[in-house]
Amino acid sequence: MGTVIEVKEPKKKIPIVGMISGMLTVSKYLFKKPVTVQYPEEKPDLPERFRFRISLKLDDCVGCTLCEQVCPNHSINMQKVDRENPRNKRKIYPDVNFGTCTVCRNCQEICPTEAIYLTNEFETARTRNSFTYSPEELAMKEDEVIK
Repeated sequence: MGTVIEVKEPKKKIPIVGMISGMLTVSKYLFKKPVTVQYPEEKPDLPERFRFRISLKLDDCVGCTLCEQVCPNHSINMQKVDRENPRNKRKIYPDVNFGTCTVCRNCQEICPTEAIYLTNEFETARTRNSFTYSPEELAMKEDEVIK
């Protein structure tokens, strides 16, 4: 008949090294200050130069469309607004889709009149359909915009 091969069962080892390594890791962070921020109850400490939300000074906008042209994601579109502004003869202003905006700051850098700029407001939670801000909404603070 065939040959019988005797199979030895492996010795059962207690993973002491792994347990000690895990315990050392836990004890290392046990008495340190937690990294987690309990947002929104606790507001995060933002850097002084942090910028996120695009805002617009309607009176300074000249309707040059440079912000629309420089936007890499095409998040800015010019919109006709019936508003009296002697500096903006064409009566076109930017609206921004924050759903596709990467906050690259190109629009702020290219604006010749500094009408479009970034603020440190970051709480812009919206539904997918309400991420596009009209020129009037860009001129308001975030908490004034009611969607």
